[in-house]
Amino acid sequence: MLISASGRKRVLVGLAATVAAALAGQVLARDNREISQSGEQKNMRRVGHVDLQGRPSYQPNVILYPDGRTIAFAGTHGGSRPNPLNKNVVEPNGTMIIDVTNPSQPMEKFHIPVPVAGGQAQMARMCLGSDLPRGVAGRVYLLRNIQGSAAQQSGYEVWDVTNVTSPVLASALRGIRNTHKVWWECKSGIAYLPDSKDVAASTGQQWRQGQSMVIADWSNPNATPTIIRTFGLPGSQPNGTGPVPPSLHGAISAFEHPKAAGPLARGQDVIGNRVYAAWGVGDDGVMQILDRAKLLTPPANSDDKLTNADLEAPQVGILYMSPDQGGHTSMPVFGLTPASYANFTEFKTRDIVLLASEATADLCQEAPHWSFVVDVTVENSKTAPPGTRVEQNVWQGPMVLSTMSVDPRLGERYPRGNYCLRGARFGVHSSEENFRNPFYSRVTFLAYFTGGIRAWDIREPQAPVEVGFYVPVANANTNPSGYMTNNVEVDNRGYIYATDRNGSGLDILQLTGKANCIGRGTACDDDNGDD
Repeated sequence: MLISASGRKRVLVGLAATVAAALAGQVLARDNREISQSGEQKNMRRVGHVDLQGRPSYQPNVILYPDGRTIAFAGTHGGSRPNPLNKNVVEPNGTMIIDVTNPSQPMEKFHIPVPVAGGQAQMARMCLGSDLPRGVAGRVYLLRNIQGSAAQQSGYEVWDVTNVTSPVLASALRGIRNTHKVWWECKSGIAYLPDSKDVAASTGQQWRQGQSMVIADWSNPNATPTIIRTFGLPGSQPNGTGPVPPSLHGAISAFEHPKAAGPLARGQDVIGNRVYAAWGVGDDGVMQILDRAKLLTPPANSDDKLTNADLEAPQVGILYMSPDQGGHTSMPVFGLTPASYANFTEFKTRDIVLLASEATADLCQEAPHWSFVVDVTVENSKTAPPGTRVEQNVWQGPMVLSTMSVDPRLGERYPRGNYCLRGARFGVHSSEENFRNPFYSRVTFLAYFTGGIRAWDIREPQAPVEVGFYVPVANANTNPSGYMTNNVEVDNRGYIYATDRNGSGLDILQLTGKANCIGRGTACDDDNGDD
């Protein structure tokens, strides 16, 4: 039978569609290096994996050891699991140590459980002893949180992890509650600790926020830190009044930014004198810009006598989110010069904050949650510049410039379907937080729960473009509600680390194709989509 040209075209189109559908159905495809792939990816591939003993995981972080090894640490949520590195003894979840020097062959080296059952240790920050003012050269230290009750020894711990198979507890801060997402400045030793002391010193009153900011000098990793002050939003102090402000989720200090000594885009201060705090997690969010020097200067009043003016003193900028959006991660990016601004005469250089609002309910049974590009070029309207004039509202300035939104219907291109219907949460959780990763200021990465890891081109911050993604699959360790990509970090080599909240482990990913070229700032014509 003869087939016309138009008929042949229809046959070829149909064949192509059949092949595409078949490829989409290969959920566990393999690349040419025999590394299992998810089948849902673009410009990103998996290069390595460890199961983290099936422990539900939170923040991964990576550090280069003095001997040249690259070691990753992964915090975990609560629960207990057998530890095959310790004769399968059942241990409360804690901190996993993984040698990722060869990312295609990562090796779990040790698990540090929390002190007693029922706690959790979601965060991991590391410093070299040669960086800490009173550290020991050649040593490596881990700062982690212990979240739990007083009986569960809630607080923070520093471990000497120089020997990755035999860590040693170096110091601890106990007797504080609601610990979580810590930031540790290695060069100064200052730690910004989300939590609250049990009581105010003179009256026995607690801070009204569940998580305020306890700032401590932990420059000596082998000694109990000195608490500098407690800080919170106005009204959160023990003697505050009115509605209780949202709790701190975490702060990011720019003190160690590679351009810390350089000026802000339009401000009259340097980058290194800024701390960016995210409050509210998933609703009633606040993003606060703080003067670091003033923040580290305790007020004259004690905790139980603080005024709102005491708490506003370090503030240089603030943005209130809508009630349905929170503040989980506030990652600053400085000195963007978008190509589309070239012919304009003002505001051609921008400072931004990537502000994520955490999705908190399975199956999208809540408001949608996004990550926002917040323009902080103008921090406030107290002076002109940084603004164009002084305004009635002295805090006018920061604004939401754009969103990095993922349509859950995009999952319908693949056999597992709509991201909202895959069992666990869908929506943004967090962004990467490493100023020194090779993609910084060009491509950022977001953990989107059932949406996996999403890579965004932010060179034009008013119009970010998704340029890659990797959506993992469940495995034998995943709990019944399904995989849920929880947190993401990027190391200085450019490898991307994605942890799973439901026990699926740690994926090590690599940006490929056009997205990799964009991220590294190199010329490239390859649009290897991998999908």
